[in-house]
Amino acid sequence: MKWTQHSIPIGIALALELAIAHTTAAITPNAAIELYGSKKPLISNVKKIQLAQSNPPPPPTNPGSSSAGGRRDPSNCPRDPGTAARPLLTALSPTAKPGFTLVERPTFLIYVPKTSAKNAEFSLRSRSGQGVYRTTVALTHTPDLIRITLPTQSSPLELGKLYTWSFAVICNPDDRLDDRFVTGMVQRIELDPTRLRQIQQASPKEQAILYQKADVWYDALAVLFQLTRRERNEPDMLKAWRELLQSGGVDTMIDNNFEQANPR
Repeated sequence: MKWTQHSIPIGIALALELAIAHTTAAITPNAAIELYGSKKPLISNVKKIQLAQSNPPPPPTNPGSSSAGGRRDPSNCPRDPGTAARPLLTALSPTAKPGFTLVERPTFLIYVPKTSAKNAEFSLRSRSGQGVYRTTVALTHTPDLIRITLPTQSSPLELGKLYTWSFAVICNPDDRLDDRFVTGMVQRIELDPTRLRQIQQASPKEQAILYQKADVWYDALAVLFQLTRRERNEPDMLKAWRELLQSGGVDTMIDNNFEQANPR
């Protein structure tokens, strides 16, 4: 599979390889999640992945490294002001549990603090480092909560296969080693047909609950993102959003940018 665009910069590729290496964990077969006390496996043909809990040290030639769902050191682009008391550049990807999805082309969310950078770059790679999709994102106004959904022309995620995605803020187009970026991990799974049908027939609010109970984190996030945008004044929606972020080890302060949320 070839990149949709030209290859990713060497500095980012090196950091991604190290991030993947440090987040590789034990794999055990026959993983299953129980819902509502059922003894039937909800997930079939899935490898259980346990992500590393601590950030790997940055490579000496690239200051922009971060672990899955993590954040790089607390600095913006060199020309930007500090971000004390505000969320940093953050990949909305779980750190305390696997990032599961049921869909072939999932949605990813990234919080971008105020920055002078004009563009960013999103990329998706297989665990072996093979490029799957890459696109440039215009940073028209920040802070911003950016949504990226894989397009129909991109290859679908394969069942049971682990992927790493990254989002790089391009501080200096002439020196990509100045990029500030974060990474996340995603794995497509499938549920027991009965449970899947239950989710498909549920209301959006019920879907968010069922996804979360089944640990399908990315799909729960995508549903809650839409619900919270439509129902900004609903305390229950904001509470559910914060609880989901907290369950994945993501900064729960990232809930005040929906007016500016910018779908791609």
